[in-house]
Amino acid sequence: MNKIINEMINCPNGHGEMQITRVEKKLKFRGVDITFQTEHYLCSVCGIEVGSIEQASVTQRVISDAYRKAVGLLTSEEIRGGRKKLGLTQADLAQHMCVGIASLKRWEGGIIQTKSMDRALRNVLQGQVFSDVYTGNRSFSIPRVKLVLREFELSLQRKILQDDKGLFSAKYLWYADMVAFRELGESMTGSTYARLPLGPQLNNYRDLIDAIKEADESDAEPLTSEEKKIISKISMVFPKDKMVFDVSHREVIVQKKAIGNIIPYLDAAELTGL
Repeated sequence: MNKIINEMINCPNGHGEMQITRVEKKLKFRGVDITFQTEHYLCSVCGIEVGSIEQASVTQRVISDAYRKAVGLLTSEEIRGGRKKLGLTQADLAQHMCVGIASLKRWEGGIIQTKSMDRALRNVLQGQVFSDVYTGNRSFSIPRVKLVLREFELSLQRKILQDDKGLFSAKYLWYADMVAFRELGESMTGSTYARLPLGPQLNNYRDLIDAIKEADESDAEPLTSEEKKIISKISMVFPKDKMVFDVSHREVIVQKKAIGNIIPYLDAAELTGL
């Protein structure tokens, strides 16, 4: 339970010192009905309620944790408790996850982590090394690369896997994998991406392009409805090749990487184009 240091607050209507009162409240947060307990100062004479700055901060964290618990995400207390049980500092845990310590501090402070980050947190707190940040929790599959690109062609109503050598199709593929990892916890194809002079690109794409074109997409694991929705959304946001090309170039997670460096899937939480 969150503890609040009591301070004396007088009723603004002149009825003297107000008393701390703990109440249970219900509200809809991010579309989810949650129940939580909070504290505020109550005047026994006029019934006015007043909250201190500290109480407001605690209440925000309590609401965040109630939501996280309702949707199956680790709460701030569970993250902090799990970290301390392993004898890890915030810097240690952030390093194991390949994220900045600022992210760890935000999650423990009440900011809600994404599903993919929650999965990474659970892996580390359960003693597992998060080793597949470059494949997005999925084994690389050339047939599935072909399947995803074919789905884009259906959604865009035009061909993209022709003679562009991956200049544009790879950008659609990159967004599909990154958004899927961010929202579903795993990529669609298991592809590894790097920042190249022409933007984010499937690593070793020149060696793979012919194999992708010749692959039989019927050998791939079928796309889920959630994956198809992601592809449809990307197609709506970027109906033209130049749009996906230009926006992918401007992504911060691309710009902050040196040419030739791998772009890990954990960076998907910082996407701005989608």
